[in-house]
Amino acid sequence: MADEHAHGDGLAAQASADPGEVVAMYDAWAPTRYDADLAEWGYDAPVRAAAVLAALVLDGPVLDAGCGTGLVGAELRERGVAPLLGGDFSPVAVDAARSRGAYDDVVELDLNAPLPFPDGRFRAAVSVGVFSYLTDSEATIRELLRVVTAGGPIVFTQRTDLWDERDFGGLLERLADEDVCDVSYSEPQPYLPRHPEFGGEIGIRYATLIRC
Repeated sequence: MADEHAHGDGLAAQASADPGEVVAMYDAWAPTRYDADLAEWGYDAPVRAAAVLAALVLDGPVLDAGCGTGLVGAELRERGVAPLLGGDFSPVAVDAARSRGAYDDVVELDLNAPLPFPDGRFRAAVSVGVFSYLTDSEATIRELLRVVTAGGPIVFTQRTDLWDERDFGGLLERLADEDVCDVSYSEPQPYLPRHPEFGGEIGIRYATLIRC
């Protein structure tokens, strides 16, 4: 069993990994046990985030930034949200997301760099399970706000330990004070309740930004 889950072991520590190491981990994990491992660990963030976004907007285009194997896209498509563009920095995950068939297109996308889209390109954006690995969360959030049209929502998640460590509350308060966006976020919710490292110790918050 340990060998089967090798790519998911030490997952909590990957938050401080070099981006290249994270890509290598997901390239190896995505085509093997990624979806099965997340299901086994009780991961329901794609369902919850898709429900939040679908309650705010159904007409796209919507960007799934850091789409992984396409779990969020499948949930959005099931709720009638379209069209959808997925993007991920793992080439293997991109292939897996394309194979899932939920997206109108899937591209390689590095969220540590400026996004290759014009201002206001998308009606909304979603980013689930991604901010743990980003080197500059504020820069990424500002880029997502830039590429979403005025009044459009951005829904993203962050682990509770990293929310506090990286002062996401303070970051979102600054953005709200600048009148860049309206901000709301959930109380801590279960993240990977059956994961050996996370369990009940590390939860997740769901943040919703509405671009001003």
